[in-house]
Amino acid sequence: MKIAFIIPIYPKHYYYIYNLIDLIFQNNIIIDIYLVFSNENDYNVFDKKDKIKKIIIPQIKTFNIVTYKKFFALETLKNDINYDYFIVCDAETTIIPENFTEINILNKILKIYENKIIYAGETNCKKMKDIIKSSTTLIYNGNQLKNITKKYTLYFWWSDLPVYKREHLTDFFYKINYSNINWNHFDHKVYLSYLVLYHNFNIINLTEIIGINWSLESYNTDNIDNLNLLKLNNYGFSYITTNFYRNHINFFMNEGTFLLYHLDR
Repeated sequence: MKIAFIIPIYPKHYYYIYNLIDLIFQNNIIIDIYLVFSNENDYNVFDKKDKIKKIIIPQIKTFNIVTYKKFFALETLKNDINYDYFIVCDAETTIIPENFTEINILNKILKIYENKIIYAGETNCKKMKDIIKSSTTLIYNGNQLKNITKKYTLYFWWSDLPVYKREHLTDFFYKINYSNINWNHFDHKVYLSYLVLYHNFNIINLTEIIGINWSLESYNTDNIDNLNLLKLNNYGFSYITTNFYRNHINFFMNEGTFLLYHLDR
């Protein structure tokens, strides 16, 4: 499988990773997992070293350790031809084994890059607007996204699978400087902004379609009509929360959902 996980980790969340590793190996799934550690001490106390690959960040002062870890790992692996795509998620994630197949995952990822759609919802929250502005303007020429995001009101954090295409990464890191990132710089929002500017991706406004005032992060509904509307707009349902999954298990199994996130919520 030419896909790998990249997951920033610290000791408090080792429990989630141990469970994820056990589930993967119990189901005879082969996938590389890169855990990004803050220091050697954290790595030394990790119990399942033989099941993962490690990346340890340099000692550096940063105001956003999670995004820094993700970007550092991606930059470290950007020339590794063993991989085509990286799924970059948090530790509080698990898989749906029945759908965690190479064919299904690759089809979902290819659909994202073929459809070129980013799913967003309108927000009037100042905090969210600051995140949108900071994340979009970290990219070279990112100020062009002001109008595209309706003056930084279209929020698209974790609306879809947080996947990166390896062949983009050299150019991506040429166009950003993450040495001085702050809390408002959300890694995948930065990358999606890059896709809009340089790879012809388009943002669609889900507020006008299903009435949400947020991204699809933590989205949950009993309304099956909204799921069908998302499907009509080529949404892939790769990556959802456990509560959402439990509300519509048959639907999501049929759609090939393979990852569940925010296990701590």
